[in-house]
Amino acid sequence: MDKGKWVADSVRQAKRPPVKIPAVDTSARIEEHKLTLIGRVTNPSVQKTIALVDFFLQHWRVAGSITGRALGPHLFQFKFETEQDLQAILSGTPYHFKRWILILQRWEPIVSDFFPALIPFWITIHGNSLHYWSDAAIEAIGDELGPVEDFDVDRGRIRVLVNGLKPLEMFLDISLAGEIKQVELEY
Repeated sequence: MDKGKWVADSVRQAKRPPVKIPAVDTSARIEEHKLTLIGRVTNPSVQKTIALVDFFLQHWRVAGSITGRALGPHLFQFKFETEQDLQAILSGTPYHFKRWILILQRWEPIVSDFFPALIPFWITIHGNSLHYWSDAAIEAIGDELGPVEDFDVDRGRIRVLVNGLKPLEMFLDISLAGEIKQVELEY
C-alpha cells in the first residue's frame, strides 16, 4: 500500500440486486413484433450480425418490405410486412452465413437467454430395418430428437426442430423387438 499499489479488499462487495422493471401493458409491442424473426449466430467470432443482416436483406426476395437489425454480437432481427413473406423465409431454413449455420425462429414474447435455439432439419435415418420403416417408428425416433414437424417414411427421414445450442446427435440407439440397434442420423 505504501507504494500506491492496489490491495484487494478483505471484505467483498455485495452483489447489486437485479433492477426491477415495472409491470406495463406490453400488448402493443407484442402486436408490433408479430411478424418478426429472431436469429442467433452459432460462431460470433466469424459471423458478424451487422454484416449478416445486410447480406440477407439484399439476398432474400419477398413481395413486401423487410427490415433487419443487429441486436448485439449474437442476436439479430428481421421484420416482415406480410405473414406470407415471413413463412416463405422460414420454409427455407436452415440458413448459413460465413460457412456456419444460423438459428432462426419466429419471435415469441418470452424472456430467456436460450431463445432462439431451434433449427429445423431433415434427418435421414440410416440402419433401421426395412420392415420397421413405418410412421410410428420414424416418428418415435424423431420425438427423441425434438419436436417433429413432418416425416417421409418412403425416404426414411423426419423434419425435427433440433436445439442448436447443443451438439448434434449423430447416432441413436433404438430398441426393435427387444433388441438394441444403433442407427446413424444424417442431417
